[in-house]
Amino acid sequence: MKVMWVLDFLPPVFSGRLGLAPQASGSWAVSLLAALPKEGLGLVLCSFSPELSAPCRERIDGVSYLGLPAGDRPALETALAEEAPDLIQLFGTENDHAPWVLEGFDPQKVLVYIQGLAGPCGEHMADGLPPRFLRRQPLKEALARRTGGLTVLAQKERLLARGERERAVLAKARHILGRTDWDKAYCAAAAPEAEYHHLPEIMRPVFYPGGWQRQSARPHRLFVSQGNIPLKGLHRAIEALAELAKQWPDAQLYVAGWPPPDKGPLLRPLVHWLAEYPGYLDELARRLGVADRIHYTGVLNAEGMRQQFLLAETYLLCSSIENSPNSLGEAMLTGVPCAAAAVGGVPSMLSEKEGELFDPAAPGEMAKAIAALWADPAMAEEKAAAARARALAVHDPKAVAAALLDLYRRLCPGG
Repeated sequence: MKVMWVLDFLPPVFSGRLGLAPQASGSWAVSLLAALPKEGLGLVLCSFSPELSAPCRERIDGVSYLGLPAGDRPALETALAEEAPDLIQLFGTENDHAPWVLEGFDPQKVLVYIQGLAGPCGEHMADGLPPRFLRRQPLKEALARRTGGLTVLAQKERLLARGERERAVLAKARHILGRTDWDKAYCAAAAPEAEYHHLPEIMRPVFYPGGWQRQSARPHRLFVSQGNIPLKGLHRAIEALAELAKQWPDAQLYVAGWPPPDKGPLLRPLVHWLAEYPGYLDELARRLGVADRIHYTGVLNAEGMRQQFLLAETYLLCSSIENSPNSLGEAMLTGVPCAAAAVGGVPSMLSEKEGELFDPAAPGEMAKAIAALWADPAMAEEKAAAARARALAVHDPKAVAAALLDLYRRLCPGG
């Protein structure tokens, strides 16, 4: 059986062989690849990348890697003709190449793997922000494009446009691989002719041993794993931090990523105007009096993330929408108590028996969920232990790999 994966990133071993810097995205695919047996599968990983100017090939540890320039449809058509796979696993639905796969190959032999869902992400991009973020600002939009950035409105519009392409892809799909009740319901409406297959994701190996202990964690320390775009809800976490600080004066918030740019008080208004969401975060924190309680860690690798989980009293998922956030699965594996927004597919990962769920749009609910964990440490640890046990079972690498192989065999009988 020959299976081709179509990806929108270069796996680290491939980028390393090409002398390119590794990308931060795609850990779910890399972990899945590591768990699969290589003998008898004939895996070909076909990766689109804007860093490539021509197709290239490598064979590493029994896997064939094919790199294609981003946007190069003829190169994909050539690759499909030369490789003649029995089955294609298409990672993601919102990319330019996704419809090309379904148009150039038998849809019955394409397994569409849901990553995120771009359309709903676009719909929720500006949740909880003032209305001014959704007004047209031609000058700012032009300047942002020239500096490699996007306004909140442009981010929203870009995801909504990808969502249109995503729905067109799903309409052609005949086999879909998902993980949550939410993505299953979405695909049932968008792809009524497709068969839905459930498969959990595999997390990065460093999180499986666990290790969180209350005596090693910092009291009343929150950790948010991403906050660079409004969809992730950091503005709401800052509002919750201000409420928590009234009861717990030592409350602190740690955020993975870089802090808002600051060029001093004279240039601050201009910088905040141009970098509008980071600027808003800084303004909000200063106005609520919690700027000194917020700490940015810079970009973190897997071990850096694990250390932040171990130091936090609570992991906070404050997004406006998510499907199956890997950060939540990794936090559950580590054993840190979790408070999570009950949006999208999150309730399929974490129940009230395993953490605190809240409505991010309801004022005060996020702070109440965190306060419940802080006020009752024994209850928080009991929920965290249940969450870890569930995560170990759901994200078991051997079980996930075996289930995927069974699906491959069913879709390619005799392959």
